[in-house]
Amino acid sequence: MAETSDIAPPVLFFDGGCALCHGAVRRLLRWERESHAGLRFAPLDGPTADALRQQGQLPDHREAVILWTVEGAKEGEAAVGLALDLIGRPWRARAFRLLPSPLRRAGYRLTARNRHRWFGRVPEGCPMPAAPARMLP
Repeated sequence: MAETSDIAPPVLFFDGGCALCHGAVRRLLRWERESHAGLRFAPLDGPTADALRQQGQLPDHREAVILWTVEGAKEGEAAVGLALDLIGRPWRARAFRLLPSPLRRAGYRLTARNRHRWFGRVPEGCPMPAAPARMLP
């Protein structure tokens, strides 16, 4: 079990079994500006997420994406927009936010609910996305 004192935010938690989520993490790593390097990634079903849940710092449910920051946990489409800001791509976040909030939430929920059916699952034993130093268990 990971010690919460060893975990520094921000951490983007994602569905480790979801092919869409793995691809999104790879894309975020490619897009991240060098000056903003600091966002780390961890699967929602891993020991890091479990440790934060036990401390009450992460929601108990398994949302597809949760961004844990010093201000607390953001979920769903709010986590996506903030992650884009944190990696130094604010124009992508602004483009994302051009959609009205109810439409963003509905689109996110629809995609999250159907992610395994539409995009598949990551094969067992598939390595985590690139940049192992940025990955938490």
